[in-house]
Amino acid sequence: GLADEMHMILGISTEAGELLDAYKKHFAYGKNLDKVNVEEEIADIMWYISNLCRILNINFEDILQRNIDKLRARFPEKFDEENALNRDLTKERAILEGKY
Repeated sequence: GLADEMHMILGISTEAGELLDAYKKHFAYGKNLDKVNVEEEIADIMWYISNLCRILNINFEDILQRNIDKLRARFPEKFDEENALNRDLTKERAILEGKY
């Protein structure tokens, strides 16, 4: 239910904050990047994401593929600022909805 969804969403946010903190320590304080901690936080984020997908009955692989398809439509050759700023949102939405 909604409580489980909120648990997962809050967990994603919390773990993303912990990942940011690892990088803050590296960039702001000059500490070595703790790669083991970074890996742990990424894994924690993925755990919450995979559980949110399970709760919502979302196929994780399908949504990742649709996102790749959207990005290929947006950037046919490679990333460029022009295409990033002038997107065909209607086409992208159709791709994400599996209608393109």
